Amino acid sequence: MTVGLGIFGAMLLAFPHNGWSDPQADSQSDPADISRLTELVRDSSLAELQSRAMREFESGSWFRSDASKARPHFRAAAWLYDELWRRGLRDPALALNRAHSRRLAGDLPAAIVALNEGLAAARWDRPLQIALEDARSAVAYPTHSDLATLCRPAPKATIGTRMSPIEGQLIAGVVWLAACCFITRFVMTRGAGWLGFAGLCLAALAVLGACWMHDELTRDDDESRSLVVVIHDAQFRRGNAETFPLRLDGQSRLPQGVEARALTRRGEWVQIRLASGVIGWVPEKAILKTNN
Repeated sequence: MTVGLGIFGAMLLAFPHNGWSDPQADSQSDPADISRLTELVRDSSLAELQSRAMREFESGSWFRSDASKARPHFRAAAWLYDELWRRGLRDPALALNRAHSRRLAGDLPAAIVALNEGLAAARWDRPLQIALEDARSAVAYPTHSDLATLCRPAPKATIGTRMSPIEGQLIAGVVWLAACCFITRFVMTRGAGWLGFAGLCLAALAVLGACWMHDELTRDDDESRSLVVVIHDAQFRRGNAETFPLRLDGQSRLPQGVEARALTRRGEWVQIRLASGVIGWVPEKAILKTNN
């Protein structure tokens, strides 16, 4: 089971570190040396990776007053959580840990990617939804333009984001059982009211099924294009070269953290679609793709 820091993990910085082990006494690795981490974790079990990731996160929290010392530890923790994710341990708690580590390491775009990947696996998870909205609010949009309106995705409110498939199946099972009971009572008593109750249950099942079907079709359409996140202020143009005019009047660049859907690639440029539907081109090196 994943030991999750969750939202509480982001709050560790606000608490005293009395009783924590001194991170400088941990001589197993240099947190800034990712190549050494690669060697250390090559034969490590999932439990060992989880333990090391939490130690790195604690070490970063120990140095919370000095970002230059804290961020290498958070980067190391993020790398370890990424390794767990690559090995197939994909649950909401791990996704949240990845995102918090990236955010505290100063990498907002990677945090947004981690949250989107987590929601692709568990889109009904409320803590992930809240963390993503918080990360989106941290994107530095210009205050004198409507760029935020054009770029920021609206929170999704569908049946699939409000309950898990298991919860949906349980609800459907209970309603079906109730319908069977009402039909049985109708057969026994011939009371028309029981038949009416059964009809309402069956209608509720039909509505629930239609909502799930519509949600799945909408999701398939959304995910037919890869999600990308701008990793540094990127040019947004009408074509795949710097000679093309700007796509948005008065706005030469998209800030880091903007989410979009990749449409096509040409040369070193990628055509993307913003949340508002506006289509333009950005340099490929300026975006980070999700791996859902």
